[in-house]
Amino acid sequence: MKHPTMEKIEPLPDHLHLKRFAIGQQVEFRGKPYTVLSRTTLASGEPALVLQGDGEQFVIGASQFLAGIKTKN
Repeated sequence: MKHPTMEKIEPLPDHLHLKRFAIGQQVEFRGKPYTVLSRTTLASGEPALVLQGDGEQFVIGASQFLAGIKTKN
């Protein structure tokens, strides 16, 4: 039985990209306002953020977050 090869994740570049998002910062993700609550790491090793806004709170991986983000000034 041959096992599928797992994709290797290189977390350092994503961690560096997330560094600019401070805890408590307001961001616009996919057209909705959210507050960055914390940074974390997914079980896969991918860096992630915890976002909260409009009665919802969720964890999102760095690659998805960075693809759909706009910062609010």
